[in-house]
Amino acid sequence: MSDKLYNNLGICSLGIAFTLNHFDKLPLSKAFLILPLITHRKLLGYLSNQRVQVKSIEKTVIDKTAFFSNFNQRYFDSIQNTINSIQFLNEIELLKLQDANLIPIKKLVYEPKMGKRANKLNSASKNISSLLTDTAEKLYLNLRVEL
Repeated sequence: MSDKLYNNLGICSLGIAFTLNHFDKLPLSKAFLILPLITHRKLLGYLSNQRVQVKSIEKTVIDKTAFFSNFNQRYFDSIQNTINSIQFLNEIELLKLQDANLIPIKKLVYEPKMGKRANKLNSASKNISSLLTDTAEKLYLNLRVEL
C-alpha cells in the first residue's frame, strides 16, 4: 500500500488532534514532529502500548534506536501532510493558529467507529505529548533533524 494513501489527511489530522488534546498550546516546531512519530508502524505500536510510559526523548531514542534511524527523512516527507492537517483542523475549528502555536479549540474524542488505527493514535498521544515536553531545540537535536 502506498505510504501516501496509508498516511492520508484523515490519519494525520487524527494524530495531531489526539496529541493536541494533551496541551493548552503546542508550538508549530513541535507539531511538525508528530507525524514522523506516528508514521513509523513499530514506533506507533510501542508508543500506543498502555504499559509504556516514556520519560524523555533521549531515553526513548537510546532504547529504540532502530525506530529513529530514518527520522530525518520521515520528518521531511511529512511536512506537506502536517501543513495540510493543521489547515484542515483549523477549518473544522478543532484548533487555531496563534503566534506560531497550535491552540486547541475543542478536544477530539476517540470513538470505536473511528477504527483500530485511530485507537492506536489516541493511545499513543499521551506518550507523544510526553516526548514533546522538551524544548524544540533539544527534540530536533536528539531526533537528528537536519535543518
